Amino acid sequence: MKNSKPLIYTFLSFSLLCILTLSCTEQREDISKEEVKEPEGIIVSLKDGKEFYDTYSERRANLIRKYENSLNKRTIKKEGTDEPNQIQESESDTMVGDFVPTRYVEFDYEKLKSYIKFIEQEADGAEVSISNLRIYLTNYPNKDKFEDGKPIKEPRRNSVMMVPTTTNGKKDFAFYTADDSEDGQRKAYLLTEELQETGESTGGKQKTKASLAPGSFLKPAGPPPPPQNQQSLYGNEGGLRPPS
Repeated sequence: MKNSKPLIYTFLSFSLLCILTLSCTEQREDISKEEVKEPEGIIVSLKDGKEFYDTYSERRANLIRKYENSLNKRTIKKEGTDEPNQIQESESDTMVGDFVPTRYVEFDYEKLKSYIKFIEQEADGAEVSISNLRIYLTNYPNKDKFEDGKPIKEPRRNSVMMVPTTTNGKKDFAFYTADDSEDGQRKAYLLTEELQETGESTGGKQKTKASLAPGSFLKPAGPPPPPQNQQSLYGNEGGLRPPS
């Protein structure tokens, strides 16, 4: 019996260790499988979502198609008469060339997650917090390429563009990040709702940047130098559907 006691203690210790290990594993699995509740104020019902889509079809998509097709109209002169030119619809109004309005834009899920990580990284570098992700309704210009030479694959098509915002005072501003030419700090440079420069920045060691130093009454000799190493945070280049 004396020799059996150490074996019993060893067996009990081993059993207790197994139970504790199994318990911890189950707890970790429970944590990893924790249910995520439906986010408030974002999810809409299936019925409401379909109504959103149908309403846009009736009140927007058809108007866009008709307007864009009207740009394809050409003027011709009646044969054998001196009457003024009349407007006649081109074949694109009724045939394959008919303008197809964009109905949705889709983004690769992994690329979208990378975009979120990137803007968070830029915001952290400028020491600001992202308050919202703003979605702009946009339209590709009717030309072959942008000023930087980048080709435009879908002229005249509607699209969307994402841009993060940060709160300054009581208002949210779209922003890009850049190095302040005066102090070298990475900051967020604020934009208006029309994506124009406000002339203000936030972040870095100072929360706001003023054109005059506190207590100074001297007018600056000229406008401050432009920021360096500007980084756009505009997100676009999703897939337009239906295809043209």
